[in-house]
Amino acid sequence: MISVPGFLLVSGAYWLSRADIDPDFYPRIARWCLAGFGVMACLLVVYHLQPGESVSTRAPPILTALASVAGLAVGINDGRARTRTYEVETRNRQLERYREYTDDVLNAIRDVFYVLETDGTLHRWNDSLCEVTGYEDSEITSMHALEFFGENDHDPIAEAIEEGFETGSVQVEAELLTKDGASIPYEFAASTLTDPDGETVLAGIGRDVTERMDRERELTKRAHQQQVVADLGQTALETDDLDELMLETARRVTDTLDTDYCKVLELDEGSGELLLRQGVGWEEGLVGEATEPAVAEASQAAYTLANDRPIVVEDFETETRFTGPELLTSHDVRSGISTVIGPFDQPWGILGTHDTDSREFTEEDITFVQSISNVLAEAIERHHYQLELEESNERLEQFAHAASHDLQEPLRMVSSYVQLIDTRYGDELDDEGREFLEFAADGADRMRAMIDGLLEYSRVESQGEPFEGIDLDDVASDVRRDLEPRITDTDAEVRIEDLPRVEGDESQLRQVFQNLVKNAIEYSGDGRPRVHVSAEKNGTEWAVSVRDEGVGIDPSEQERIFDVFHRLDPHDDQPGSGIGLALCERIVERHGGEIWVESEPGEGATFSFTLPTTQDHE
Repeated sequence: MISVPGFLLVSGAYWLSRADIDPDFYPRIARWCLAGFGVMACLLVVYHLQPGESVSTRAPPILTALASVAGLAVGINDGRARTRTYEVETRNRQLERYREYTDDVLNAIRDVFYVLETDGTLHRWNDSLCEVTGYEDSEITSMHALEFFGENDHDPIAEAIEEGFETGSVQVEAELLTKDGASIPYEFAASTLTDPDGETVLAGIGRDVTERMDRERELTKRAHQQQVVADLGQTALETDDLDELMLETARRVTDTLDTDYCKVLELDEGSGELLLRQGVGWEEGLVGEATEPAVAEASQAAYTLANDRPIVVEDFETETRFTGPELLTSHDVRSGISTVIGPFDQPWGILGTHDTDSREFTEEDITFVQSISNVLAEAIERHHYQLELEESNERLEQFAHAASHDLQEPLRMVSSYVQLIDTRYGDELDDEGREFLEFAADGADRMRAMIDGLLEYSRVESQGEPFEGIDLDDVASDVRRDLEPRITDTDAEVRIEDLPRVEGDESQLRQVFQNLVKNAIEYSGDGRPRVHVSAEKNGTEWAVSVRDEGVGIDPSEQERIFDVFHRLDPHDDQPGSGIGLALCERIVERHGGEIWVESEPGEGATFSFTLPTTQDHE
C-alpha cells in the first residue's frame, strides 16, 4: 500500500517532463503533492487527538502516500489547465501584436486601404482614409461606402462593388468626397478575400491620381496646342487673305488658352505706332482703328519690341517693368503674353493674348504663342513675296506686251522688205546674195518666234486657267496626236504608260508634254528616236518622267537649260527659240511642283516634274 503510491509518485515525476505541461508549472504540481501529504497528515493528527480508539501505526504512511498521489493527480490537472490558459493568453498576445503590426503597416501606406462587406459597409480601413476624408474612425464605422462619393458616382460605385464580388476583382475611378465637400480624383482596385469567419470581403487600395490626371491634362493641352499650330499653318498655306488668317488666329489662341482677348498689332515704322489690325474680345469699332505707341518709354509695346523672347505679365497691378497701354487698361486686363511677329531686327508687329484675371502661364503656353507668331510671320513673308512676285509678273507681262508690240512692227517691216527684195531682185542676185537673203528671212522668223515665246512665258500666271482634276492619259494622247506628223517622219517610237489624274491647268500641262516629247524626238541623235513617258506616286504628288535615248546633256549645262533663251543645243541647225524648257519650268512651278533633268552625254536624258494629286485619284 505504500510502495504502490511511491511508485506512482516516482513514475509521475519521471513522465512529467514528457507531458504537455509548461515547466513553469512543475513547482505548482509539487506543491499540490505536498498539500495532499500535509492535509492528510493534519487529518491524522486531529483524528489521533480525538478520544477513543487510536489509528494503527501502519495507517499514516499509507494514507499520506495515497494523499500525495491524489495531490499529484490534482497538480497535473491544474498544470494542464494552467498550461492551456497560458498558451491561449500567449497566442492572444501574439495575435494582438500581429494585429498591431498589421495596422502599423497598413497605416504606413499613403494610399487608402479598405475592406468592404457585401452590403457595402466598411469592415476595416487604415488611417489614410481618415486623413484624406477628414472623418473620424467613430464616424466611418457607421458609414456606407457610397457616402464617400457624390451622387453622380453612386451608381458606378455600387456597380463596381457588385462586380468585384461577382468576378473577384474590380478597378474603377471616381471622385472621393471629403467631409468638407472637396472632391479628389481616386483610382480604386480591389479583390475578394475570405475573412477569419469564412465570409467573403472585398479588400483594396485607393490611390490619389491627381498628379497623373494633371499630367494627362497637360499632355492633352500640349497636343491640342500643337494641333492648333498645325491647323493654322495649313490655313496659312491655303489662304491668301491675311486678315482672315489673323482673325482665325486670334480666335484659336483665345479658345486654346482660355483668355479674354487676343490682338494682332501691325507696326508702322513711319508713325511709330502699332495698329490693331485684327483681334477678338475688344470693343466694337476698335479693330482696324485703335493704335498703341511703339516707341513710348516704359510701354509694354516698346518693351516687347525690344526683346527677342515673349513677354509674360501675371498681374499688371504689380508689374514694374513697364506700363500697360490704354487699350489694355480700358479693358481691365490683368495678365497676358505678347511677342514679336517676324524677325527681331525687322519686326512686322506684335501678337498678344490677355486675360482680365491674374494668372500664371506655363512654358508650354509661352511656346504656343511664339509658335503661332512664327506661323503669322511666315504667312506675312509669303504674302509679301507673293505680292512682289505678282508685281514682278505684271511688270514682266507689261514688258513682254510692250516688247511684242514695239518689236513686231519693225520686225514686220524687215520681213516685208526682205520679201520685197526677193520678189523684185531675186533673179538678179547671185547664190551668195540669195543665201544672205535667206539668213535675213530666217532671222526674222526666229525673232518673231522668240517674241511670241516671251509673251507666252510672261502670261503663265495671269492667263492660266483655274486648276481642276485632269486625266494625264488624255493630255498625253492629245500631244501624241498633235505630234503624229513628226513621229511619222522620224519613225519615232513613243511609248506612254498609264498616267494618273492630277490637279492642274490642262492647256498648260499640254504645253509641258508637247515641249518635252518634241525635244526628246528632235535631240535623238542619229538613231531612231525612242521616247518613254511614265509616272510614279511619291506621297501626295506624282512624278512624271519623259525619257529618251538621244544625245544627252552635259552636266555643266543641266541647270542652265531652263533659263530663258538657252537652247538645248547651240548648233544653229536645231529648231526652237530656246524658251520651251523655261516655259515648262514656269508652268510646273505654278502647279506647285519642280522640274529637273538627269542625263549623261550620249546616254539620253530623263526630264521629270512633279504635280499634285487629286482627291479622286486612282
